[in-house]
Amino acid sequence: MDYKPRVAIIGAGVTGLIAIKQCLVAELEPICFEQTDHTGGLWRYTEVTEENQNPHSSVYRSTIINTCKEHMTLSDFPIPEDWPTFLPHYKVAEYYDLYADKFNLWPHVRFNTTILNASMIPETKKWKIASIKKGGEKEEEEFDYVMVCTGHHSVPRLPNYQGMKTFPGKQIHSHFYKEPFAYAGKRVVVVGVGNSGMDISVELSHYASQVYLVSRRGRLPWILPRRGPFGRPFDHSNSRFAGLLPGFIRNYIVRLFISLTTGLPPKHLQPLYPFSAAHPSVKPDFLDRLSTGTIVVKPDILSLTTDGSVSFVDNTIVDNIDVIFYCTGYNNEVRFMDTEIINGGDIVRKNFDEGEYRENITWLYKFMFPPRWSNIAFLGFVQQIGAIMPLCELQARYVTALIKGKISPLPSSEEMDKRIMAYHNRNRKKFYEAARHTMEIEMMPYCDTIAKDIGCYPTLTKVLWKYGFGIWRRVLFGVPTPMQFRLLGPDRWPDAAKWIRIYNKS
Repeated sequence: MDYKPRVAIIGAGVTGLIAIKQCLVAELEPICFEQTDHTGGLWRYTEVTEENQNPHSSVYRSTIINTCKEHMTLSDFPIPEDWPTFLPHYKVAEYYDLYADKFNLWPHVRFNTTILNASMIPETKKWKIASIKKGGEKEEEEFDYVMVCTGHHSVPRLPNYQGMKTFPGKQIHSHFYKEPFAYAGKRVVVVGVGNSGMDISVELSHYASQVYLVSRRGRLPWILPRRGPFGRPFDHSNSRFAGLLPGFIRNYIVRLFISLTTGLPPKHLQPLYPFSAAHPSVKPDFLDRLSTGTIVVKPDILSLTTDGSVSFVDNTIVDNIDVIFYCTGYNNEVRFMDTEIINGGDIVRKNFDEGEYRENITWLYKFMFPPRWSNIAFLGFVQQIGAIMPLCELQARYVTALIKGKISPLPSSEEMDKRIMAYHNRNRKKFYEAARHTMEIEMMPYCDTIAKDIGCYPTLTKVLWKYGFGIWRRVLFGVPTPMQFRLLGPDRWPDAAKWIRIYNKS
């Protein structure tokens, strides 16, 4: 019998399940390690309890995904047509349970198993994985390849404001926020205007006596509606054709659409940068709460005081604050990796180049591969505008094709370093300075690059020749559903064209 390379998959969230499935398709031997007793990762709602003070899940009870189902579906397992357009977190978790059922992924997951350490064995170039099962003993195994599928939403990042240690009120990272009822009648400060900050401030504004939302830049982000003109999901307009338009035209069109739907915030709060220069927020009811005064936008915090007051950089002060929520993102940390890898900055770096400090510099070729370490890939270690699920699926297809020798091997570590540096040089010119933008990617160009390497890119001439004008038109002008990457090349799916038609009825 032919030897099947053993692949350690760390994490059984959405990305981990995708990785297992792709390994099985490639006839590899996947073993997935999951520290909890369930799949779904951050999409599986988990309460904070005395026994579980730090749940991996970061969704709150009311979380609804920001991308439409046509974008977030996997390419050969469509989300049912009669499901809601925007799925609440429990439907996302249900979908991936169905996915695991369909492809029989459960036998390949070791639940309640924590990774203690992952290190390279110099002589064999294999990976040694040390793990421990709940209530069991430590175990060490060797693997030919490692796929890290833990994502980057597990280590909360906090700011460093003067007076934080002596402030008498509660201070909580958004990772631990679950529901608003305990904060009824409270005076609350929410720090951060990303999706979590916008979501939590709006939800709390229905219960708290007053919510102050801190924008550290003094401005709001671009606020997208879920649905655009004519009632269609807003992200349905993000077609391949739209991606061909010059950036200034796309920015103008998006601004126009926002003006005609949710509307723009007051002029002094409007973003100073174009839409394409930052990660937007999807919270269409935010401006309603702003207009009622139940949410008041404030600039960055200057200091916290021992009497419960918060002062801001514009010299204003608010008193009697009961709770501060820090919606300030996460550190890109991989704590179970070998110390040499972590301290060497082979995955995340602090310095972009000599003498320059930035946070969260992700140092991965194609956002997957650390240049100096072979046989390991990080999946989903990106910040993207759009659904991450199909992106991770393409990454998993790329990695398994690489293991099987079906695509070109990776370049030298020196060449990978050069290309990573080139990316960050382009990135800091395009996006404004922020920790999350150091790992920001443009969704469709990135996916298309990976698809071209795999050989499944939906080349328009080939699509027209093979499927006719109807599918060609939908690929170019319609919803860029992931089924496009199953029309041609390896792992082609016979029902891809049918589902492209179904998802492009509107």
